[in-house]
Amino acid sequence: MTIFPFIFYNSVLFMSRYLSFLSVLLLLLIVSCQKEESFEQGKASKGSLQSSAGDCLSKKVGGTYTATKSLADSNYIDVTIDITEVGHYTVYTDTINGYYFSGSGNISTVGSNSVRMKGFGTPGSAGTNDFTVFYDSSFCSVGVTVLPSTGGSGGTAVYTLQSSGADCMNAIPAGTYTQGVALTSANKITIQVNVTNVGTWNVTTPSVAGFSFSGSGTFTATGVQSITLTASGTPNASGSQVFPVTVGTSSCSFTIAVAAGTNPPLSADYFPLTQNSYWTYDDGAGSDTLKTTVSGTATIGGKSYQRFISTYELGPPNDTSFYRKDNATGFYYTIVDTSAFAGLVSFTQPTLDVLFLKNSLTTGATWNSDFNAKFQGQSVTVRFKFTCTNANATITANGKTFSNVYQISSVVQIGILGTFSDISTPQDIFYAKGIGLVKASDPSFGDQVIRYYKVF
Repeated sequence: MTIFPFIFYNSVLFMSRYLSFLSVLLLLLIVSCQKEESFEQGKASKGSLQSSAGDCLSKKVGGTYTATKSLADSNYIDVTIDITEVGHYTVYTDTINGYYFSGSGNISTVGSNSVRMKGFGTPGSAGTNDFTVFYDSSFCSVGVTVLPSTGGSGGTAVYTLQSSGADCMNAIPAGTYTQGVALTSANKITIQVNVTNVGTWNVTTPSVAGFSFSGSGTFTATGVQSITLTASGTPNASGSQVFPVTVGTSSCSFTIAVAAGTNPPLSADYFPLTQNSYWTYDDGAGSDTLKTTVSGTATIGGKSYQRFISTYELGPPNDTSFYRKDNATGFYYTIVDTSAFAGLVSFTQPTLDVLFLKNSLTTGATWNSDFNAKFQGQSVTVRFKFTCTNANATITANGKTFSNVYQISSVVQIGILGTFSDISTPQDIFYAKGIGLVKASDPSFGDQVIRYYKVF
């Protein structure tokens, strides 16, 4: 079980020695001390279109796309999903230029699975359309080239890459490439090929340093000509990145120069919620590591939350948690699923919106998140209690020193007739300004310590 404060409410699983009914509560809660899964129920599969490094997994565009010509069964996009939980899947794109792609079915194998999205609609005009593919809480981009209505030819082309030694001949890159900056449709590479038979073509490079190139279209004439491949992904390293290209038995490579990234101004947030930000940690038991990524949003109880996906190095089960910030107050909230208390205490609502952090704190500040519940017909209060024990701490975690740190002590309590008793051992949680969680300490599970992070 992770100590990650995103799911700090699992601390209700720890011991209580104060009241007999609390001891019963504890005994049953210990059974549920496992890695938390999303409270969203159902038989849907779970997984990601992205690798653990955040790159898009391999994809392929099939068929010829011609302006004003309706798509057929030969028009599709194959994408790769890293499945963590089997079940029904739905994968789809946005609608661009009058057409879109979607597919659904069942997946019975954990790991890498290729699924097909069929094309629907009619492309309105020629050009390159950059689609966003959605599955579960992940997304990825795929470019599709639409030919003019007068172009097009049936069948698959026969062509070879034009090269000078190992280099692709007359390779011309377009766009700016910067470490940590997501690529757009302006990032392209033009290379030359020699066509011997006209027809459709499709070229995709491997992913290098977090990004790749792909393109498709139709040759309507033979001879030497240029094709354009569009980039996707986010460069995760600077310097010269070499991309191999293979077509049939011919191959060559081209080089993209990636500029070093610049660090953005430090955010004032102690709990950043920006999309694609991620943090990696050693877990409290010391036997596993986890990576948590901000990926997508969800509306729960009429409020909008950012979705945090935690994946474990040693494999599933994975965790999904939800957080939001009230910009007017600078308060941070997380969702607690009341089913964690099933058979123990009952609530009138399925989830609790717990205030777990504030952006402006002073040493000694305290606050509570209280919720009414019932135990064997008696009214009780479940309280999540927090104390800022140090509003300007400096700590060292995995050799890195962090300043401007809030040290927060958290504990879960049960109140009967106004008297509150702890039902958990206190946790010390450390949040660094502009970074987020850097350390969590729990007497039962040890320390969870940050390793790497990227806040966008």
